[in-house]
Amino acid sequence: MIEVSSLTIMEGGKTLLDNLSFTLEEGKIYALCGVNGSGKTTLIRALNSYFPHYGGSIRFNGKELSRCSRKEKEKLHALLPQSIPVSSVSTASLFEHNGQAAALLDGFSLSHLVRQNLASLSGGERVMVFLSLMLSRDVLLYSFDESEANLDAMYRKLTEQRMRKLAEEKKTVLASFHDINKALEISDELIVLSEGRLAFKGNPAVFISDDIGGRFFSLTLRKLTDDEGRQYSLFF
Repeated sequence: MIEVSSLTIMEGGKTLLDNLSFTLEEGKIYALCGVNGSGKTTLIRALNSYFPHYGGSIRFNGKELSRCSRKEKEKLHALLPQSIPVSSVSTASLFEHNGQAAALLDGFSLSHLVRQNLASLSGGERVMVFLSLMLSRDVLLYSFDESEANLDAMYRKLTEQRMRKLAEEKKTVLASFHDINKALEISDELIVLSEGRLAFKGNPAVFISDDIGGRFFSLTLRKLTDDEGRQYSLFF
C-alpha cells in the first residue's frame, strides 16, 4: 500500500501540491485527472522520487520514500514520462542484457525497432520502447504520465491491456488522463486534482453520480443506449 499524508510541494515560492492525503492499494488502476496546471505531473513525479524534499509523508508499505536508498527506490516505482527526449542513443544499447524487455517489445510486434536509434523513431515508437523497458522491472507502483497521447489506437489498447495485467498481478497503477471517458472506462478509481488539492477520489459510479465531470471539467453527462439495449454514460 502507498500512503500519502499531508503532501505539500512548493517550488519558487509557489505551492504545487497542497496538503494531499490518500492511499493507493495494490491490484488497482487509478486514473489521475485534472485540468492543466492542477498538479497531475507534479504528483506523479513526487511518487517517483523527483522531489528529495517535500512536506508531509509518502510511504511505500510503511517506509518513508525520502528515507529509502537509491537501490530501495529502484524496487518501489517506475515511470513512463509524458515526453521522452529525442536521442541518438541506439535502441539496442537500451535493451542490452535485458532479455525480458526485448521479449516485451517483440510481443508488441516492434522488435525491428532494436536495430534503430531513438532519434529515428516516432513519438509513439519511443513510448513503446520505454514501456517495454518499464514493464521489465518488478516494482510496486507503475506510473503513466499521459503516455497515451502519442499512441495510435492499437498501441493505446495494448498499453491499457498491460495496465490491467499489472493490476491483476497485484501491482498498483497510476495513470494520468485528459480524456475523462477513457479514465472512467479503464480505472478502478479516479483521483481528481484541482489547483494542487485533492478534489475527488472514488470509483467511476460515484464520479458519475456526484457529477464530478460537470463540477470540475465543465462536461455534460449523457445517458446513451448501445445496439444491444445496454445503457452507458458519456461526458461531452
